[in-house]
Amino acid sequence: MTDELLSSLAPRLRALGEGGYDRVYVRGGRTERTGTHQLLADILDALKVPYERDVDTGRAGAPRVDFVVNGTLVFVEREVSPSERKALSATKADCVMVQRDAKRSDRADHGIRVLGLGEEGGLQTIFLDDPSFAFDYAHILPKTEKCSVMHGHTSSVLVELIGSPLDGMVVDFAVAKEIVREATRSLDHKLFISERYVTKSDRTSVELAFETVHGDFSIRAPKATTVLLGGEATVENLAKELLRRVAPKMPENVAAVGVYVYEGLNKGSHILARIHQSGGTERRRRR
Repeated sequence: MTDELLSSLAPRLRALGEGGYDRVYVRGGRTERTGTHQLLADILDALKVPYERDVDTGRAGAPRVDFVVNGTLVFVEREVSPSERKALSATKADCVMVQRDAKRSDRADHGIRVLGLGEEGGLQTIFLDDPSFAFDYAHILPKTEKCSVMHGHTSSVLVELIGSPLDGMVVDFAVAKEIVREATRSLDHKLFISERYVTKSDRTSVELAFETVHGDFSIRAPKATTVLLGGEATVENLAKELLRRVAPKMPENVAAVGVYVYEGLNKGSHILARIHQSGGTERRRRR
C-alpha cells in the first residue's frame, strides 16, 4: 500500500521540485486562472463596468471568451490558434488580447500588454543618430537670468522609432532619415519664441514684445525665420515641436516615436509619444 502511494505521488513531487505546479487565485469565492484575470475583474468591478465571464460566442471553432465588455471579446493570457482567429473574425466583434510579457524594459514596466487580435506584440525599436540632423537656432526665455538675452545653440537630434517589423524592419532607414532631415532643416537657423508674445502680425512679419528679468524687449522678425511655440522656447517644447513634424509622416506600423534634442553638449530633452494605435500593413521598401 505504501509503495503504491509513493508511486502515485512521485510524479507530482517531481513536478513540484521543478516548479511544475498550477497556481490559482481565489477572489470572492471564485477561482481565477491567473493573476491577470483577477486584476482585470477587480478593475471592472471597481469601475462598475458590466461584463460577462466565460462566454460561448456560438460560432463553430471559436474559443470561449474570458470576458465580454461592452461587446468587446477579451482573452486573457491565452494563445489563439489561426483557425480560432478565423472563427472569431466571423463574429465581427472587436477582440482584445491581454497578455503578460516576461520581458520588461525596466522596473516601471508592468509587463501587461493589450493587443488587438492579430497583433503579435513583437515591437522593436530602431534609432537614427546622424550628423545631418544637427541644426542651429536662437531663442529667448524671458523669466530666466541668463537665457532672457537672445542667444543661440547648435542642437543635435536622435530619433527612435518603435513598431511592428514588416519584412524584417520597422522602417527603411533611408526613408526615416529623410523624414527627420526634412524636419530638422525646417527648424534650422530659426528664432523660437512663445506665441503669447506676438503683438502684431502680417503676411511677412511678426512683432514681439515682452518683459524680461533685465527689462523690456521688442523685435520685429520675419515670419519665414520665426517658429512660434505654444509654450516657452525651452528645449522640452522644441522636442515637442520636432515630434509634431516627424510623427505624421511615419508609416502605420510605427506605434511610437521618441525624440532626443540636445541643447549644446550633455543636456537636452527626450519625449516619447504613441502615434498609431496599432501596426498597419503597409509594405516598406528594403534597405
